[in-house]
Amino acid sequence: MESHYYLRCLGQPVLLTPAGEPVRFRVKKHLALLVYLAAQPKIAHRRDHLADLLWSTAPVAEGRHSLATALSVLRPRLGRKAFDTTRDTVRLVGTSIKLDLERLEAGDILGDEVTPPLQVAGFLDGFEVQDAEEFHWWKDRQQAHWLPKICDALVRLIDKCRRTADSRQMEQLADRMLVLDPLSEHGIRAKMEARAFAGDRLTALRVFEEWKAELAQELGAVPSEMVDGIATRLRRRGWERETTSNVPAVRTDQWRDRPFIG
Repeated sequence: MESHYYLRCLGQPVLLTPAGEPVRFRVKKHLALLVYLAAQPKIAHRRDHLADLLWSTAPVAEGRHSLATALSVLRPRLGRKAFDTTRDTVRLVGTSIKLDLERLEAGDILGDEVTPPLQVAGFLDGFEVQDAEEFHWWKDRQQAHWLPKICDALVRLIDKCRRTADSRQMEQLADRMLVLDPLSEHGIRAKMEARAFAGDRLTALRVFEEWKAELAQELGAVPSEMVDGIATRLRRRGWERETTSNVPAVRTDQWRDRPFIG
């Protein structure tokens, strides 16, 4: 079976070797270049465009030299056959590297006995490159493009957490969704459920009320009956863990000196 490098673009980008080891980059723009090429493997990109994408503040000759340096760093890591280059263009050969975006596109979210669930977050979330305005604009467009699929994937992962009673992971996924879409009803429902399952009814109600107010202010909308119903049950302490303080005491001396069976 042929081995591939694996590039994660959801969240902080990471390049993994076929053995699963992370590949280190001393210069962030070299990793940014790899992400840009890998996200568009069928396109032969002009060198002038790539230089302007990441080194627009440098003179033209210096920008092209920086691009050549970046390619010289990437080739030993991925293999010389990974790049199809000419004097004027650069293209990453698609068969040399696999992306998490491919799994996202295919809907392969939950994984199986061999493949772990997809790690889902915003596209290049938290990955900033200095003095690269064109790359920043491209990243914004890609974030908007992938956002619906990312949110759908988070919903599927949250549903899996409900089935397996994994409230901790569900809350992490809910927080991730609310960062991407602060008004997400799926996100606030999961957040409330996770806090309630953890026995923290008051926090569940607090985050609901804050979200409800923001929903009204931003969209002039109200929560659905389902989410509002969860809040109603929480107010009635329907999901709060019972304590043992109200359990009536039972005299035990009545069983003294009697054998215990079973």
